[in-house]
Amino acid sequence: MDNTMLDNTLLLLLIQLIPLLYILSTGLYGADFFRGTSFAKTYKQPALIITIVTHVAFIGFLTAPEGYRLNYSSSMIMNMVALTLGVVYMFIEFSTKTDKTGFFVLSFATGAQVLASFILSTSPEGGRVFSGIGIGIHLFSAIFSLSAIAIAGLYSFLYILLFRQIKNNSFGFLFENLPSLEVLEELIKHAVAFGFLFLTITILAGVIGTTQSSKVINLFDPKLIALLIMWLLYGVILFIRRLFGWDTIHTAYLLIALFACITGLVVLMSIFSPTFHGMSF
Repeated sequence: MDNTMLDNTLLLLLIQLIPLLYILSTGLYGADFFRGTSFAKTYKQPALIITIVTHVAFIGFLTAPEGYRLNYSSSMIMNMVALTLGVVYMFIEFSTKTDKTGFFVLSFATGAQVLASFILSTSPEGGRVFSGIGIGIHLFSAIFSLSAIAIAGLYSFLYILLFRQIKNNSFGFLFENLPSLEVLEELIKHAVAFGFLFLTITILAGVIGTTQSSKVINLFDPKLIALLIMWLLYGVILFIRRLFGWDTIHTAYLLIALFACITGLVVLMSIFSPTFHGMSF
């Protein structure tokens, strides 16, 4: 993939263009949120759609020499984090008709993509390539699920901030511009549902991919155990009010704590176990 990167003018152009598109989209969402600019309100969603379509095309061009198979490299992982954050947010925006939180989510996506483009520009070599549809879907949906979990944690944080402002009768900027508590609660539910869905797909695709490759998964693998625990916890959160009578504020604190723990686990596992489940695909 390194020679392809250096010899392909289109890829080099896209490496520079995509972070600019993310910055533009984030800026438009920010202009609408902070200043209520009519231009930003009109063009922010089309800008995000163009950004995502361009990013998908870039991933396709980048992986074409390897048969459209993802590789496990820092640049690819950061690329996929940025893309999945954008896609998950777009689905949540379309399904809830709420567009006032895009700036916060897309800021993280922009940071991930700027870092990915920088890594690709300075060190274009790729990592290990995964074969098999099952393993590809397993990796893709795992990143999707982590992005949904991150968005759920962000929405929970915004919910707590707004809840405290209302509780303290401090009706400031966030109260005037953020969605209501009821809407934020729906956003949290959608993000958790997306996270649970993609965690389920991750598990099923991993089983299918392992069967196809005739590999044996170690059931005591820390990554597998962590994945199953995440899947169980986020499944419970979907029904936590009905099961335990918890209100949204307690659920928000739990989601933030889970996001912090999951982030820590991912970082630790990336440092001490840089391969997937100790398997060679």
